[in-house]
Formats: sequence, C-alpha cells, structure tokens
Amino acid sequence: MNIQITSVKEEDFPKLYSFQCEYLDDESYDEFINRIEKNPDFYISAYDEEELVGICYGQPSVESTILLQGIAVNLDESKGYARKGIGSALISKFENIALLKGYKKIGVGAADDSKVENFYLKNGFNPYELVAKGLHHEEYERVMISNYEYGKKTQMELRRKYQPHEVIFIFEKII
Repeated sequence: MNIQITSVKEEDFPKLYSFQCEYLDDESYDEFINRIEKNPDFYISAYDEEELVGICYGQPSVESTILLQGIAVNLDESKGYARKGIGSALISKFENIALLKGYKKIGVGAADDSKVENFYLKNGFNPYELVAKGLHHEEYERVMISNYEYGKKTQMELRRKYQPHEVIFIFEKII
C-alpha cells in the first residue's frame, strides 16, 4: 500500500463523483462540480497508486471556522483500506490547508455511528452539541453537551423522547 494524499485533479472528477455518491453525498454532477469550484483547496483525495481510496472535503463557515462536510475511505474489505490511517491522513492534510488559509477551527457533524464518533475523538475533535433529526433532516432538538460520555447518555434520552431517524454529535477541533 502506497497512499498519496493530494489535491483533486479535473481529470479525476468523474471518479471522485462516483466515490462521493457511493459513500457520502448523493448530489447531481453539477452540484458536485460547483462544490469543488467554490473551494478547490478543500477537496482532497487519497490514492493507492492509481486507485482512489478516500476523499475529504469542506467549506468555510462562520468567522474562522471551516466545516468538514465529508470524509470517506473505501470500505471494501477485500481491498484492506479501512482502519489503516487513511482517514486520519486526510484530516491531517485538511487541517494543514485550513491553517495555511487562516482558519482556527474545524467543525463537523458525525454520522450516527459509534465508529465514526470514535474516529473524530481519536483525531482530536471534541463534541459540544447533539442534534436529533427526522428522516427528512428536520431538526427536533439541539442540546449542548460538555463531553462525550454525557453526550452518549443525552443521545439515548433524545432517542427515547423523539424516536428520530438519527441523533448526531457535532464536533469541533481548534487547530
């Protein structure tokens, strides 16, 4: 395995688009191109030789915060890319670019999955809020939290209260 983390290239857009739709945001190709054109520095890819194995992208938010909108690594077990540090390498590159551009903080909403939550914790992100959402992304409630353990208890309470589609952690990292 020879993983290279790099900025995206226009000739790779179709491959990146397919990967993104499979693992993250299912959007139109025009929306995808618009996302890259608005923030080309914040769309990063990971390759093993010629094979695309991961992506990471984001966009500016408020003040000095950049939002990490998506990060994914090829989960095909036969390929062996999952849990090999590729996601952490993508986040590290994203952080470095954010610092160079003058950002002070990265924010991200995690998927409602303990493995994803633990990934962000391992990479130095701190949870500060929970959001209970319905099937069509309507918000039922937002709750500020002080730490992950308290957040897990509150997450269960929100699940009992609303029976939502998901209760996600919102993380941030000061860079």
